[in-house]
Amino acid sequence: MVRNPHVATMSAHASQRLAQRNLTTEDVQYVYTHGRLHHTGKATFVHLGLRDIPQEDRRDDRFRRLEGTVLVLDPINGCHLTTAYRNRQRGSRDIRRKLKRSIFA
Repeated sequence: MVRNPHVATMSAHASQRLAQRNLTTEDVQYVYTHGRLHHTGKATFVHLGLRDIPQEDRRDDRFRRLEGTVLVLDPINGCHLTTAYRNRQRGSRDIRRKLKRSIFA
């Protein structure tokens, strides 16, 4: 699957979260371009880990600070940003983990 080259739209909630986390639209595009894609539940996640940052960018603090950033996207087209957060300790492990039992069971 070829991803669209950029995040086309974002929700008001996402705009608010980006401002709170000091992330610019350029940061979002960088994470979207270099991050790993995970389809889980009713959302698509893009996680940028240290290994995903190109070697030539790892010494630049602009890109190093983006490590652990997660973008939550609409699963239908993958271009609408719903929210964003940072998780440097556990990263994509929390995204990939499924619930062991149903909440309603």
